Amino acid sequence: LMNQDNKNLADEVIIPDYSFFDAGAFIYSQYSKDKLTISGGLRIDNRHIKAASMVVDGEPKFTAFEKNFSNVSGSIGLSYEANKTLALKANVAKGFRAPNMAELGSNGAHEGTSRFEIGDKDLKSETSVQADAGLEINTEHISFEATVFYNHISHFIFYSKLLNVLGEDSLITDNETGESLNVFKFTQQSANLYGAEMSMDIHPHPLDWLHFKNVFSFTRGIFLKEVDDTKNLPLMPAAKLFSEISINLLPKGSTLRNLYFTLESDYNFKQSQAFTGYGTETPTGAYWLLNSSIGTDIFSRQKHICTVIFSGVNLTDVAYQSHLNRLKYTAINEATGRQGVFNMGRNFAMKINVPLSFKM
Repeated sequence: LMNQDNKNLADEVIIPDYSFFDAGAFIYSQYSKDKLTISGGLRIDNRHIKAASMVVDGEPKFTAFEKNFSNVSGSIGLSYEANKTLALKANVAKGFRAPNMAELGSNGAHEGTSRFEIGDKDLKSETSVQADAGLEINTEHISFEATVFYNHISHFIFYSKLLNVLGEDSLITDNETGESLNVFKFTQQSANLYGAEMSMDIHPHPLDWLHFKNVFSFTRGIFLKEVDDTKNLPLMPAAKLFSEISINLLPKGSTLRNLYFTLESDYNFKQSQAFTGYGTETPTGAYWLLNSSIGTDIFSRQKHICTVIFSGVNLTDVAYQSHLNRLKYTAINEATGRQGVFNMGRNFAMKINVPLSFKM
């Protein structure tokens, strides 16, 4: 059970005052015999939302409304240990998500996204049916895991750009900044999500101090019906290949203990399957980031004094924009000639953790 009351205290208001009450119950069971394990569960949820009316600067900005969302979700899965090194897994699930207040009741300029957003109080809950399967292989020198998934979502909630009667972008002037903002409204459409993830960790013996890990992930999202000549879902991450070499030394050192060093390669592929409907998104180029860190535990007379970690992110100072960067489409920076806000450049950080212990 959860009850929450939300009030607007800032000068700028984008969603109304509202309260909601959540209630849920679930049951879970697991059965194991020999090499087979079967588990499953069932859950019932209900959310009641009550939004208040509001007048801003003498004008009605929000109208009061109440909504009730309920659904039954559940899953069943199995795991089979074929032998000492191979395990197989499969799962089928049904889920749901109630729309949040931003999706239901927005009416204002969202400075974080440079959009004027309008909600839709008639939105339905998102419901989904998902299936996934995978395998795990664990040997003395290599661990490998692969998973594929497919997810059908009914009433997928997304934002679309509103057009005026002339078929052009609908614009509203932000009262705070005087900037003209595109108007977006939350809407729904059925969609499919599918993808895969593979990981391999090489830890050759007797070199127990060395690990070489690689993870590849891929996600694709499409609408069942075209939205302004595109089927691509918005805010879909690009395919990614992450690799890490880690060295761990001095597990029993007297002064320096658990000394480690990591070097990370984070390669993000080009995302050419953007949600181009209404000019909302544009393709994003590939980029490659290098990160590194070194750290150790410091001991004195067998007592842990502190842990020191020094890390560096984006060591080659790549100028890049993640496809999920919501500020990618802000105005052109006159100093650089680049459009939008870029992600973080080269950055170094140092962290010292000092353990505290008390006796009562």
